Amino acid sequence: HFFREKNIILKYNEDYIRCGFSWCGDETAPKPQCIICGDQLSNEAMAPSKLNRHLNSNHPSYAKKDKQYFQRRLEHNQKQKQFMKSAVTVSEKALEVSYHVAKLIARQKRPHTIGETLIKPACMEIVRLMLGPNEVTEVNKVSLSADTVKRRIHDMSSDILGTLIRKLILAEKIALQIDESTDIKNKAQLIAIVRFVDEDFIKEHYLFLTDDFFKIYNIQWSNCIAICTDGAAAMTGSKKGFVSCVKQKNPIIQITHCCIHREALMVKNLPEELLNTMNECIKIINIIKSRALNSRIFGILCAEMGAEYESLLFYTEVRWLSRGKVLARLFELRYKVREFLLDQNMPELYQRLDDDYWIAKLAYMADIFEHLNELNKKMQGRNENILTGSDKLQGLKKKLELWQEELQKGCLEMYQRTNHSTTENKQLIVDLAQQHLSMLQQKFDHYFYSINTEQYDWIRNPFATNAINSTEALSLQIRKEFIELSNDGTLKLHFTEVPLDVFWISVKKEYPRISDKAILTLLPFSTTYSCEQSFSTLALIKNDKRSCLKDLDQELRVALSNIEPNIKLLCSLKQAQVSH
Repeated sequence: HFFREKNIILKYNEDYIRCGFSWCGDETAPKPQCIICGDQLSNEAMAPSKLNRHLNSNHPSYAKKDKQYFQRRLEHNQKQKQFMKSAVTVSEKALEVSYHVAKLIARQKRPHTIGETLIKPACMEIVRLMLGPNEVTEVNKVSLSADTVKRRIHDMSSDILGTLIRKLILAEKIALQIDESTDIKNKAQLIAIVRFVDEDFIKEHYLFLTDDFFKIYNIQWSNCIAICTDGAAAMTGSKKGFVSCVKQKNPIIQITHCCIHREALMVKNLPEELLNTMNECIKIINIIKSRALNSRIFGILCAEMGAEYESLLFYTEVRWLSRGKVLARLFELRYKVREFLLDQNMPELYQRLDDDYWIAKLAYMADIFEHLNELNKKMQGRNENILTGSDKLQGLKKKLELWQEELQKGCLEMYQRTNHSTTENKQLIVDLAQQHLSMLQQKFDHYFYSINTEQYDWIRNPFATNAINSTEALSLQIRKEFIELSNDGTLKLHFTEVPLDVFWISVKKEYPRISDKAILTLLPFSTTYSCEQSFSTLALIKNDKRSCLKDLDQELRVALSNIEPNIKLLCSLKQAQVSH
């Protein structure tokens, strides 16, 4: 008979330290570890004879050391190990903190030097006063030099871009809004915002600042279903415009002119009489605002008269809301402006503000442009699409028709300032307002001739009783799916609980054809608002003190992107080092 010997697990004995050994590993199966050189032996070597053999053969000079020596050596090794572990942990945390602070700097559009000149000293001072001087040393280990912040931003930008590219490749269809502007160095800058279905939502992301982005990352133009631009020649030119170049690669792409820019063009023209009044308003404002002394005197005058405001506003033609705000402020301070012009011996302009008819024209312009500014502000913001934009524009069209009807009755109640200011010259103001509204209606029909979206009523509410009437242009298979969907009671309840885009994405598995048709309608942009917002961010980042800033694309991506960088992953790819 052959007997298999049973494996025996040897335990560590405290007396083994005389042989220069402690233990490591699992307590149930400990391994002897040499205190001198750190070598680990197998559990089978857990015997005095084998331990002594290692000590005598490898460390003969320590063979006659007593137990107390090895205990001191062991305690020293343990302290050193703990210190090294602590140092590594601190350096890893310092690395992660430097990424988070760099992200904050980028998103606040601040210069990189602020990390070392303000943020770090401020943190050290806070910690010193709140926690004590010992903790300041730990904060000082965080590296926030300008070069470090720059590298961190580049790392995060690359990570965000990688995530975005993977999402774009998975997305079936995308839509773009593109705009061009110049920075402080008069260099042309192209910005694009992309919109696509990301998981269960339609999301927008900052895409690029270069015109060869699609070529570099091998993204197909055939996946792009629509582009929204501001209508400038550089964008829509028939030969060299951006859109014409894109159409060579995707002839069926849908081109949209930004609704906000069209609305700004629509309200630009005025009847000659109102235009003259507008020019006189600008002249009065410039006299007061363009000279520092006049501004100070006017401010003191407003304060003494108890006015709510103490200054007028400069008129800037390129700013969408400027005209309405400037006229409203001038109307609010009309009495103060009149007193100022009288004190400054300007009788011609003073007589304008003393003329009731002139004041009534000012009141009307302040009122009508306030209404138009409300429309402009409603169309600003993210998640605007063709349906939401057309609904708001149709609302304006109906209001223009209603106002015309009321003016024919001689009613001015819809214009609050005008109604209170008009007495003797009411009919003149009514006739002038009718002329202006007729001009607005003509311009509306010119710029928004294709604004009718009744054919998409089935998207707005598929459970409405007349929704089926708007599906006549769809194919038979899609209409069949729509009928099934519109009679699903569970989905009807779900429709009231979630946003419109989320609803249509959620029914894709069950009703793929009708879902795709709805998503393709909701995907295109109706405005270039996000691009305009991005240019405001660009102006803050590349200002007069940072006019030579390079790698602007990376800065903008971290500042604007909705995608969070994977800082944990970035830290794992770096060797942690503390600041000296």
